Amino acid sequence: MPDPPDYVAWSTHSLGGLAALLAIEGVPDDFELWEGVPRAEGWPPDASFRMDPAYPRNKRLADAIHSRGGDGLPLVSPTLQEAITAFAPPDLELLPVTIYNHKGRVASDEYAIAHSCHVVDCLDHDAMEILWNALNPMLITSCRGVVLDPEKLDGDPAMFRPKNMEKRVFVRRDVADALMGEGVTGLRFEELADVVK
Repeated sequence: MPDPPDYVAWSTHSLGGLAALLAIEGVPDDFELWEGVPRAEGWPPDASFRMDPAYPRNKRLADAIHSRGGDGLPLVSPTLQEAITAFAPPDLELLPVTIYNHKGRVASDEYAIAHSCHVVDCLDHDAMEILWNALNPMLITSCRGVVLDPEKLDGDPAMFRPKNMEKRVFVRRDVADALMGEGVTGLRFEELADVVK
């Protein structure tokens, strides 16, 4: 029997002068982006991000950019878009955005959100220390580490969102290793055992 597929969690950093961004603007019902709701149809042409004024010296655009939208909103350069799509992740949308610099000028209009709409019910709840959301009992408020149930995984998708966890995207380890091998900037991955939501 083959080993179950191994996954890590998408993450970013803004070290070494890399720009950090504020929350997304110009997108109605933006909460759907963290839930994996398809948004390509009717995507607003003025969807944008602004550089975070808390870091005025951080101006350089990375391949994977850190934003206040968190790790469930992978914002990627054309280089990283091409590298990700080469692995044909299921139900992936590339949603174009404009990035504005600290002076309000366009820094780039070539970036996109790599929006995974592939939501998989694959968490082993019994093996995780979970605090469920009091208002929405289908959402995990916090946990210490993530455990996947390999029997619940439908195949081995290159990228997906775990059901019950907003703002998280998981990437198959071989895909993550290949992306890091491209020498991209701003991108890092967390071990699932280290994920604290």
